Amino acid sequence: MMVEEQCHICEQSTDIICDSCGEPVCEDCCVKMTIHNQIDYPLCTSCEDHNNACRAEEDEREWQWQEDKRKKKEAIAAKRRATYLKPENIEKRRLAKIQRRIDKENAERERAQRVVDVMKNMFRGMF
Repeated sequence: MMVEEQCHICEQSTDIICDSCGEPVCEDCCVKMTIHNQIDYPLCTSCEDHNNACRAEEDEREWQWQEDKRKKKEAIAAKRRATYLKPENIEKRRLAKIQRRIDKENAERERAQRVVDVMKNMFRGMF
């Protein structure tokens, strides 16, 4: 003799067991498969509510983490903007640019001198 189990939500007789909690659940209290909810196993609505609440908490933590990260980036950018426009920093950048140009010119002169030296060595005995 088989004993019919009753749904733990609405107490109708059923033979379906929820995969998450292991309690009997009827078809009316099962979560229906939709486009947004692609489950192919029996899941009671109370377990789905619990899963949705867990997902919402996780999404909230993720959003808070992203928000903190954004605020930190904004604070760094604001500090960088404030220091970028200081007159002493502008002068440092201008002097560094001039120094880079001088270094580049010196490197070009040295390279040209090496080329001249190689050419002199190549044609030393010819003329």
